[in-house]
Amino acid sequence: MRRFILAVVAATVVLSGCSATVSGSASPTGAVTGGGTIAATTDPVAWVDKVCGSLLPLQRSLSNEPQFDQNDPAAAVKALSDFLGRAEAAVDQALSGLDAAGPSPVPNGDASVARVKTALTTVRSAFDQVKTTLDKIDPNNTTDLITALPQAVAPLEQLSKLQDPTTDLKSSPELKAAAAKAPNCQTLEKSG
Repeated sequence: MRRFILAVVAATVVLSGCSATVSGSASPTGAVTGGGTIAATTDPVAWVDKVCGSLLPLQRSLSNEPQFDQNDPAAAVKALSDFLGRAEAAVDQALSGLDAAGPSPVPNGDASVARVKTALTTVRSAFDQVKTTLDKIDPNNTTDLITALPQAVAPLEQLSKLQDPTTDLKSSPELKAAAAKAPNCQTLEKSG
C-alpha cells in the first residue's frame, strides 16, 4: 500500500519516453504577487519542477515508516498514529505547494494537477479517518485491539482502489520532457 501511495505522489514525475523538446530551465519564475495571486510561468520546466517539489516532503514522510514493536501494542498503535499525523501534515503541505505552483503553462496541466490534488485529498481523508479511530483504541485492552485495529486500518486498504490521477500527465510529451529537465522531478523519481 505504501508503494501505491508513493506512486500517487510520484506519478507526476512523467519521465520515461521523452521525445519532445522543451526549452526553459528550472529557475523560479512564479511568485506570489502583492495581491496574493500566483504569477503564471510560461516555462514548463519551472512549473513541473514546482509541482514535483511540492510532493517531495510527502514522499519523504511516507518513506519514513513507523517501527513497530510487536511486544508493545500501545507503542505500536501510537507509532502508527504519529506516522499518520505526520503524513496528514505532509499531504497538506503538498496540496499547498501544488496551489503555489500556479497555473500550468501547458494544456491539460491544470486538470492533471487537479486530479492529483483530488487523489491526495482522498489519501489525507483516509489517513485522518484511520488516525481518529486509532486514537480511540485502548491499546491495553486486548479485545479492543483484536477487533478495532483491523477495522481502523480498513480505509487504508481502500486507497489501493484509487484510479491513477496522472494518466494525462504521463501522456503529455511536453510535460514528460519538462519533468526530465526538472531537478525536483529527478529527485522524486530517484527516491520513489
